[in-house]
Amino acid sequence: MRRRQPGGPGAAGPECDTQEKINFEVRMREGICKLLAVSTQKEQLLRAVKNLMVCNARIRAYRAQLQGRKEEPSPGRTEEQSSENETKDRMACRAKVAISDIRIPLMWKGSDHFSKKEKSQRYAVFCLFRMGAEVFDTEVTIVDEAITDICFENVTIFDEASPDFQVKVEVYSCCTEESLYITNTPKKLAKKLKTSLSKATGKKLKAALEEDSTEPLVPADPVIHGAKYSLLAYTTLGLESAEDNFRTHNLTITGNEESSFWLPLYGNMCCRLVVQPTCMARDMMAGFLNQQQMVGGLTSWRRLYCVLRGGKLLCYYSPEEIEAKVEPTLTVSINKETRIRAVDKDSKRRANNFSVINPMSGEGVTQRFATDSRDELHQWMEAFWQHFYDLSQWKHCCEELMKIEIMSPRKPPLFLTKEATSVYHDMSIDSPVKHEGLADIIHRKIEESNGEFLLGQQQESASALWASLFDGSHEMTVQKNMHLDPKRDATSPKDSRGKKRRAPPPPSEKSPYSAEAQCLCIFCEASWCNQ
Repeated sequence: MRRRQPGGPGAAGPECDTQEKINFEVRMREGICKLLAVSTQKEQLLRAVKNLMVCNARIRAYRAQLQGRKEEPSPGRTEEQSSENETKDRMACRAKVAISDIRIPLMWKGSDHFSKKEKSQRYAVFCLFRMGAEVFDTEVTIVDEAITDICFENVTIFDEASPDFQVKVEVYSCCTEESLYITNTPKKLAKKLKTSLSKATGKKLKAALEEDSTEPLVPADPVIHGAKYSLLAYTTLGLESAEDNFRTHNLTITGNEESSFWLPLYGNMCCRLVVQPTCMARDMMAGFLNQQQMVGGLTSWRRLYCVLRGGKLLCYYSPEEIEAKVEPTLTVSINKETRIRAVDKDSKRRANNFSVINPMSGEGVTQRFATDSRDELHQWMEAFWQHFYDLSQWKHCCEELMKIEIMSPRKPPLFLTKEATSVYHDMSIDSPVKHEGLADIIHRKIEESNGEFLLGQQQESASALWASLFDGSHEMTVQKNMHLDPKRDATSPKDSRGKKRRAPPPPSEKSPYSAEAQCLCIFCEASWCNQ
C-alpha cells in the first residue's frame, strides 16, 4: 500500500500547470527553429523570428514564476501572520486589463517624408506586452518614411490582474533590407567607405576591395542570419493609466540614429487601457431578501431577488426578470459613503435584519432588508465588506463599467501591400468612379422629373416625342413665337370651332407607355445594360 505524499496532487497543481506551459513553449521553439532553417521568404522569416522571441520570453517568465513559488513561505506560517491582522487576509477581486488601439507617432524629417522618390528603407515593428508570467504580442507591421504613425489594431487582454498590476509595453524594430541577408557586395561596401573616410584612405580601401581582397571583411558565401529585432522603446502602464478613452503615455526611447533599427519616434504612445474588475462585471452576491416598506403608517414586507454588482444592489421580483432584461424594481447604491448595519433588536422573533444607509441632500436614506436565516445574514454582510474593499482598491475603475471592445479585422499579407514612396504619390486627384445603384438611379430620376417620375407622368423630351410621331413621311410646318392660350392649349390654331382633335397613334414599332416598361428600364440601367 503506497503512502500518499503530503499535500497530494492538488498542492502541486499550479507547478504542474506551469511546467506544462514551459514544455509547450519549448516544443514551439523547436518547431520555429526548424522553420527558420528552411525559410527563404522575407515575410516568413520576420514572423518566425518574432514568434521565437515571444516563446523565449514566455519560457523565462514561467521559470521565474516557478522560482518565485519555491521561495514563498510555508502555508502554516502564512496563516499565523494573517490571523494577526484580518485586513491583510482580505484580497481584492481580480480584473481584466485590455490594451488596444495603439498609435505611435513618428517624427520624420521633411526631406525624408516628402521628397523621397526612390524606394525608402522599410522596418518591421511589433509590440510585446508583459504582466507577470503572461506575455502577449501584436502582429508585425511594416513602416517606411511615408508613414506618420505606427498603428496596432490588436486587442490584448490579461484576465487575472491585481490592483497593483504593471503592464510593460516593449516596441521592437528591425530593418528589413539589411538585417535579413548579408550578401557578398564589396563594391557597395567600398562605396560607403570611400564617402565616409578621407579621400586617400577611402581610395586605398576601394582599390583593395576591387582587387578581390575582400575575404577578411565579408564572407565569401551569402549567410542568412535572420531578422534581428532590437528594443526600440518601452513604457509601463498601471492602474493610474486606466481610462475608458484614448490617452497619451510617455515612451522611453533606446538606441540612436546610428542604430540600424532606429526610427524617429516622437516619444509618446497613444492607446486605450481598460480595466474591468470582477466586482463590476459579475454578480458578487445574489439571493432573496425581504424589503421593509411603510404604507399608510403600517409596516409591510415584500420579497425581492437582490443582486450585488457594480456598486449597486439591484432588486427584482424574480430572477427571470434579469434574463428578460427588465429594469430593476429598486436600486440601492453601495459605495464608499454607504453605511451598512446589522439590526437585531427583536430577540423574540430573531429577525435577521440589516439596514443600508446612503446620504442624500444632507440626510440619510435608509433601506431595511431581512434574510431568511442567520447564515444568510453573515453571507450578505461578508459580501458587502468584500465589495467595499474591492471598490477601495480599484478606485476610479469602479465608478463606471469600462467596456472591452473585441475586434478582429482581417489584415492583408505583410509584403503584398503597395510600397508607398511619398504621401503625395499615392493621392488620386480625380474623383473615384462611382457605380450607381438602383436607389441612386431612382433618386436621380425623381430630381430630374421634379417628382413626376413617382406618379408615372414623366414625359419624354420634345425631340424624342416628335421623332416617334413622325417617321419622315409627313409634312411638318414650324412656326416661331407661337403661344397658345392656356384655355385653349389643346385646340388647333387653324380650327376656328375650338374642337379638340385626337393625337395620332404611336408607330407600330414602339409600344405604348406602361409602368412595367418603365420599371424594366430602371432595372436594366441599374444592371448597366445598354438600351
